[in-house]
This record gives sequence, C-alpha cells and structure tokens, in this order.
Amino acid sequence: MKGLLLKESLADTKVLDLLQVTSSESWQINNAAPYQPTVWTALSFEADANESDAIADKLSQALKAQGWYINASTETHVYVIFPNKVFKYLKGDGIARGEASRYALSIGIPKDQLDWDE
Repeated sequence: MKGLLLKESLADTKVLDLLQVTSSESWQINNAAPYQPTVWTALSFEADANESDAIADKLSQALKAQGWYINASTETHVYVIFPNKVFKYLKGDGIARGEASRYALSIGIPKDQLDWDE
C-alpha cells in the first residue's frame, strides 16, 4: 500500500507508527476550507499490502471528524479513507470513484480537493 496523508488531518498521530513515511513536504494552500489550516504537511507513506484493509480502518479512526480524507492504493485497489468510513474499489472503477467523491462532498470536503490518484 502506498498513499498520501496530511499530518494536520490526524486527530491521533500514533497511527503514523503503522506506516513507513517515505517523504514529507510542506504545502502552502490557497483553497483551504474554513476549518483547515493554510499550511499542510504532506506525508507520503508505504505499508504492507497484505495489511491494507486493517491499516485503512485504523487510519479512518485516526482522522479528525470534519472534512479530511486520506488516499492510498495497492497494485489493484484504491482506498479513499474518511473519518470512520473507507471506500475501497478497483482501479479505474469510475462509478465507485463517483460514490467516494459524492460522499466527500457531503461531509464538507471542497470539490477542488478531490484529486486523489489511482
């Protein structure tokens, strides 16, 4: 599993112990929602692909309640991880991606932040 998370999105940073952080960048954000800071710490990470479902669940429990998500993927699947909810779908499944996008919008994530890779 490989993915990207924003450190500022985590209510519980202990979850980082489950991941191998491969890079860290600081981003100045122009499209932050009112509840989001304008500087984000983007962490690229890797984890054992055999543990992807369990790690996605733990990440979903560690997210702050409002307006954040984490994206990750394996060779075959995409994970879009929200607070207490995980969407997992086969890469290229536009219908499932649309469902995840609609859910993101329903919990207040700005449309222009729905830019996860597959």
